[in-house]
Amino acid sequence: MKRDTVVFTVCGFVLGLVIGSFLIGPHLATPTLGPSGGVANAAEPVPAPAGAPSMSQMNAVREQLTTLKATLEKEPRNVVALAQLGNMYMDAAKYPQAAEYFERALAVREDPTVRTDLGICYKQNGQLDKAVDAFARAASESPDQWQALYNEAIVLGDLQRWGDARAVAAKLSAMRPNDPQVAQLVQAIESRTKTR
Repeated sequence: MKRDTVVFTVCGFVLGLVIGSFLIGPHLATPTLGPSGGVANAAEPVPAPAGAPSMSQMNAVREQLTTLKATLEKEPRNVVALAQLGNMYMDAAKYPQAAEYFERALAVREDPTVRTDLGICYKQNGQLDKAVDAFARAASESPDQWQALYNEAIVLGDLQRWGDARAVAAKLSAMRPNDPQVAQLVQAIESRTKTR
């Protein structure tokens, strides 16, 4: 199977998620303890359902990619098209390509949601310092959006910067005191700082 076919197949199944990401907001990482003792990001690619996709689904994804890329040829600074392509590649676990589209979108217009998604791409590419910077900037630009802080705390844990992770988690806990995901993250970070 060709690489493009795989990308188109996966994108067909996650097409609804792309639209949903614009309506719901940025992706979230789920805290778990990684093998290095850090808090790991569980933002994994969405698994494709069992069975082969239909030809019409693959064609629909190809058509959308073609349309978006044609839009960018005419309007290279079209933020919506850039962000949609970034989300499609991110959902297909093509993080370098997704990061490129997100960076291009941010060069045109700042958007904390897009910057948070860019941070996840950096994290998945192993560029942890760039991920922390992206999450911190998104959080400072939109203090009411907690997702960037959540992801920043996770990556700080990956870097074993427990003091910084603890400070970010404290801010997050104050913002969302009754959120079970936040409580789980805070607990994971606290357990790591106590064992050090």
